Amino acid sequence: MKATRWLVAVGLLALLGSACGSTHGSARSATSHSPSASPFVTLPYTQPGETVASGARQPDQCQAVVPAPTFAPAAASSRNLAIVWLTGGSKPVVRDITDINHPSTVGTLEVPSRFVSASDIAYIDGDGNLVRKAYASSAKVTVARCTALFDWSPDGAAVVYAVTTDAGMTVHRLVAGLDLVLGSVPGIPAVGCETVAGCFGADTWDVSLSYSPDGKYISLVISVANASTFRLWTPDGTLVKSSDTSSPFMSVWSGGSLYFRDAAGVEVWRAGVVSSFLPGVAWIRPKASPAGGQIIYDARDAQAWDHTYVVDTASGNVRDLGKAHSGPVFLTSRYAWYQGQRPCVAGDYCGTRVAGVDNGKTYIFDLQAGTESSSIITNVVDVWPHPA
Repeated sequence: MKATRWLVAVGLLALLGSACGSTHGSARSATSHSPSASPFVTLPYTQPGETVASGARQPDQCQAVVPAPTFAPAAASSRNLAIVWLTGGSKPVVRDITDINHPSTVGTLEVPSRFVSASDIAYIDGDGNLVRKAYASSAKVTVARCTALFDWSPDGAAVVYAVTTDAGMTVHRLVAGLDLVLGSVPGIPAVGCETVAGCFGADTWDVSLSYSPDGKYISLVISVANASTFRLWTPDGTLVKSSDTSSPFMSVWSGGSLYFRDAAGVEVWRAGVVSSFLPGVAWIRPKASPAGGQIIYDARDAQAWDHTYVVDTASGNVRDLGKAHSGPVFLTSRYAWYQGQRPCVAGDYCGTRVAGVDNGKTYIFDLQAGTESSSIITNVVDVWPHPA
């Protein structure tokens, strides 16, 4: 049977955390794990801010929320949490994984969401509103309208978000009831694919609006088809860096450094200086550790098999966690989650670019003990704490 078609609707891209053309076999619907999801979806473990809408809105639909909401800094917490889907589940849940051997479900969500803090989540509803709430409460706060991308500051008191209309995308920062426009960029082109072989771009497509973990910078990365946009601001709106050609892609923040792919491999931006980090490495969907200092990623070997790697950001030393593993993320600084793979067969439409597809099994790897165990988590949307 032909692979499920995946097509991005007007103007915006829903990045595939575990779908066509990454490492995971035949394309799957963006809302396959959320039957009741609105057109605004968060895909399995997206980068910060990778919550995107399926269509643009007219400017008169996008009036600012008045009065603008104000949020206090979040209280400190020692809990480890994850928003995940579990085997047999129809809705995403919040799991307390502080004790990984005795996890518990502490909340059930109607739509995929991202953590703002250890108590609050945020998501985009079916009307395009950015909403914040405590996951244990039904009370909601509408933060902004016509939102496509968003990310919260490390302390949860400020949010950056992108408003989309037919005219393009405008990036805002809201803090203490004040809404500051950081800048405007063109919209994201509509793209789509049907098979693994045909979805060649998903290994490089990157759409993210992100705070750096130290809160000192805000980045916007768009690398989709022929669209290439990069912006770097300070929270006060100062434009630090701007590019609309050959922009970074497959990007991730760790500390105050932005790591990204380009034609030479993986580079790092630190305090205004770009230097080589992993020459020749074509990493896919990197994720930073909640404890800082490490990045986990997927990359393919010469036979097109996926491997999961962990790199130390200080030394550059790389650890291979094994072949036929894809879509890795940190659950905590000690435990990593990933999907297993089986060899491609003709019906998978893999082409020559990938050797394996999802085998329906998932695993948790103990980075300290070096051991692997099976997992009932089928997809990871977000974890708390966020990368440091």
